[in-house]
This record gives sequence, structure tokens and C-alpha cells, in this order.
Amino acid sequence: MTTALSLVIPYYTNPGMLAVQYAAWTAYPAAVKAQIEIVLVDDGSPAAAMDVPRPAGLPALRIFRVLEDRLWHQHGARNLGANQAAGPWLLMTDMDHVVPAESMAQLLKVLERDRHDGFYTFHRLDAPDLAPKLLHGQPHPHQNTFAVSKARYWAAGGYNEDLCGFYGTDGYFLQRLVKGAEITHLVDVPVVRYSRDVIPDASTRADREAGRRRGDRQMVMSRRRPGVPSPVLQFPWIEVYSSLNEFYPSGGFVDFGSGVMATLHGRERVLTKGDA
Repeated sequence: MTTALSLVIPYYTNPGMLAVQYAAWTAYPAAVKAQIEIVLVDDGSPAAAMDVPRPAGLPALRIFRVLEDRLWHQHGARNLGANQAAGPWLLMTDMDHVVPAESMAQLLKVLERDRHDGFYTFHRLDAPDLAPKLLHGQPHPHQNTFAVSKARYWAAGGYNEDLCGFYGTDGYFLQRLVKGAEITHLVDVPVVRYSRDVIPDASTRADREAGRRRGDRQMVMSRRRPGVPSPVLQFPWIEVYSSLNEFYPSGGFVDFGSGVMATLHGRERVLTKGDA
């Protein structure tokens, strides 16, 4: 069956949370697994996503790795996932947000009926008690969890990678992305958010918090053009795993020992175990 949707999710030192995600994905019905792929982007993490045990029964899974550990680089990681996604629809989210099986099945039905190239947000529940996330009594979706066509994503230029290194600049791309779109909030298609109180490594670790310093965002806004698309994939990366082909011959790396030659995107060099 043709891939209908690519779930794109960055990873940065979240092995415990990734194990939770793997458990959720293996629970998807076969009919759902047949229509989706998981695009996992290891954003230069010191604790590599490849080292997290992968259970049997996952949907199609590909893992990419950014080869430099860059501060607040999620714009680049998301662009890489969207660039490599096979599906015409993208579901973008963060590692601490889990899409339950029922929600994924319902979303696929919604997208199959879509005739307007829409932009979809999701009701959010907080683990472990599944309390709804509300703001002033109204559903409060997560701005970085959305479904959109791959065509619309790239028509908007992707995330501005010139803003990497600073926290809180996601909204500039989203303003371009939703322009002219029919926006639908899917109240009956919830995602579940895990806090660090529930899973200690659920979200970005505090050692990346330097990008939150007071005045940083204002400084970068004064020097760059946040509303204008930038060149994308401004970093070296490789594909390190594909469930479709363990011996991935193009742009990939399989750990057969140190000194394996792999094709990099951005530059070429000999990789060792410590590189991937």
C-alpha cells in the first residue's frame, strides 16, 4: 500500500521517551501501519537514537542523524524529516507527544476526505491521567503538532534555519504555513503529552536551555529576516537506518564496525562508531 502519511519526529537524548513512542507505534493496527511511515530525526544527540532497542512490529521506520550537535536545531531537524518523507501528508510533532492508535486511524480518514489542502491541529491530553489541555476553558493545541501536506510545507519554504540556535522562533514559519489554509482543530483526534515529571527525558534536556537567555530572541530578530524562508538542510546528515532495507546502500550507515565508508549529505568522510 502507498504511504499516505509520514510522521516526522525529532529526537535529542530521549531514549526513555523513544521507548514509549515505539510501544505506541507497535500497537497500531496493521491497516494503519500499512499507510504510514515514521521518520525519526536524531538531531545530533550524544545518546544516539540508533542505540535505543527497536521492538518487532513497528511501522515502516527510517532514522536520520544530523552529524553536528547544534543548539536548538529543531528547525533543521524538521526540515530534514519533511525533505525525506515519502508521504504526501506530514504529521509533525515533538518527542514528548504520542499519537495513540485510535487518533492515527481517525486522522488517516480525515486526510483521505480532505479536498482543501488544509492545516490540522489536535486536542491535547496530559499523561498520565489524560486531562485535557485547556487555556481559558478552551482546547489548547500544541503549535508544533500539526498535519499538513508536504506540498504546502515546502510552498511555505520550510522552517527558517537561520533562526536555529534560539528558542521560540517556530511561529514565523507557521504564519507562512497557514496563510490561505483551511484550519481545522480535530477535537476528537487527541495526542498525549508526557511531561518530564512522567518520563524524565520526555522533552529537550536542560543542557540545551542556553538558547532561552533573556534578550536572545530579540537580538536574532534584529539581525535576520524571520518571515522569509532560508536555504534548508544547512548541515551534514546521513540516513542511519531503514526498516525497508537494513543494508541501506545510499546515504546510509550500518554499524559493521569502525571505519565504514558512508555517503554524507553536506560532505564526505570515513565514519567511525562515534560518528553515528
